Amino acid sequence: MYKFLWRPLWLLLHVTVVLTVVLMINLAFWQLSRYHEKVDFNANVKLRTSEPIVPIEMLLEEIAGGSETPASVEWRTVVVTGEYLNSETITAVNRAQEGYAGKDPLTPVRLANKQLILVNRGFLPLAEPVETAPSGKVELVGRVRATETRRRFRVSDPSVGELLEVSNIDLPRISRQMPSELAPIYVEVLTSQPRDAVALSQIAEPALSTGSHLSYTFQWFMFSLFVIAGWVTVIRRKIKTLTS
Repeated sequence: MYKFLWRPLWLLLHVTVVLTVVLMINLAFWQLSRYHEKVDFNANVKLRTSEPIVPIEMLLEEIAGGSETPASVEWRTVVVTGEYLNSETITAVNRAQEGYAGKDPLTPVRLANKQLILVNRGFLPLAEPVETAPSGKVELVGRVRATETRRRFRVSDPSVGELLEVSNIDLPRISRQMPSELAPIYVEVLTSQPRDAVALSQIAEPALSTGSHLSYTFQWFMFSLFVIAGWVTVIRRKIKTLTS
């Protein structure tokens, strides 16, 4: 009665079902891992943004001493006091915020200890020109960010030559064209004294959402069950036809 299950077309069906179920289960676990990544990210951001505001020099000393890393201090809030080096300004392009395309002017600040820290001064719509940063001593409050790496579908920046525009805020790459080495973290401005250009908008807060990953996890598990149920139904109907 069951010999038909070993015929070539039926074997092809079995293999297709198995491969489809394996694929769907893998997709389900991938979505589940993405959900847990989001949960961990949200918890880290909430924890670090709630910590006291500290001078940037304190975090740099901890990173240099090995007690912290750029990744472990990301999203902390810091005070930066120093002077902008306007001649070293570059622009991060292909940025978007609140549905608008734009760019972020990046200008290094020289601290009192001569360390250079790259500062993302804010978001500018495409049509707006990049103005010079305030001259003289500035005091900034901002959030710490770790260096960017190339994201999927984003172009790579040239590995040689002087860059005026970058797609990625890649600190080691940008540091090559600076008068001295950049710190291993950069800062997104929240407030500035004196105030920077009026056209600049504060960089948007990180999105603290888990998205639809958990619902997609259940969907992929359900789809795999539907495939198995369909496979069983087809076999039972065939058996019923052979026995009737």
